[in-house]
Amino acid sequence: MALIHFKKENLNKLKYPFFSLLSVGAIIIVLFLLLPNDIQQSLAWGIYIISAVFGIFLGVLLSRLNTMHIRLLKEKEEFRKKNDEIHSYMANVVHDLRSPMATIYMISELLENDLESISESERELLTTIKNTSSSMLDRICYILDNSRLEKGLNSGNMIAGNPYEVLIEAVKKHHILAIEKNIEIDFSQVDEFLINVQFEKEALDSVFCNLISNAIKYSMPDTKISIASYIEKDMIRFSVQDQGLGMTSDDLEKVFGEFTRLSTKPTGNEPSSGLGLSIVKKFVEAMGGEVFAFSEGKDKGSTFSFTLKIKNKR
Repeated sequence: MALIHFKKENLNKLKYPFFSLLSVGAIIIVLFLLLPNDIQQSLAWGIYIISAVFGIFLGVLLSRLNTMHIRLLKEKEEFRKKNDEIHSYMANVVHDLRSPMATIYMISELLENDLESISESERELLTTIKNTSSSMLDRICYILDNSRLEKGLNSGNMIAGNPYEVLIEAVKKHHILAIEKNIEIDFSQVDEFLINVQFEKEALDSVFCNLISNAIKYSMPDTKISIASYIEKDMIRFSVQDQGLGMTSDDLEKVFGEFTRLSTKPTGNEPSSGLGLSIVKKFVEAMGGEVFAFSEGKDKGSTFSFTLKIKNKR
């Protein structure tokens, strides 16, 4: 970025004398035209010579500007390629970290639930390992999602199909987390035979996972999360409704922002980076839909919904 900025400064240094020279030339021509005819005739050859020199100088200056412009575009393209290579490398590294981190989380969870003859301090240590690995796993997923967003969704991966199976897989991924808080996830209001919509599978999976995870985090134990689908004109709307802590009007205004901290905290001390809902918004909009958030207030639950375009509706 510094390289490009330096070249832009050099380009600007040439622009300023160019426009200054153009202004001076225009002033000379105007002054010459205001002179009496006899004086104009006596100065004519001098003006011709000045005009020729001015034209040559102007041509050279324009040529240099064009050369620097071409060089700048070339260096900008090289910078973009380098930037893409760095992002790809970082994405691959982070992707490789996801599996071992998920393994650490699952092992700590199994040990915490199955080991009975351990001291309270050892159990607290296992809980810390589980929470820390969960937090790191969330951040790894957010980094991967952001990397994919920066590259843009590949139009070749966009499909027209039934998103029902993507939803079911997302629910399965969060089954254990829901059981731990005795939360029921009800998706009976989602039609198994949905009309085909336009979506990218990994992006939609991330949307469902973030919304379900968010609902679990901000719900009290022994409550229910309801997932439903509705057809609205040329769209299908999916909604995820919880019976959790709800949101204030101020929360609703900023809920889809990055690193947003709401007035409520996760009910089970789960980690929260404040990035999940911003990822949801970006992915949904990249797939051509919209996101919405609704709550009647504190302790009255929240509903998050999004739309996807119906493909080839007749």
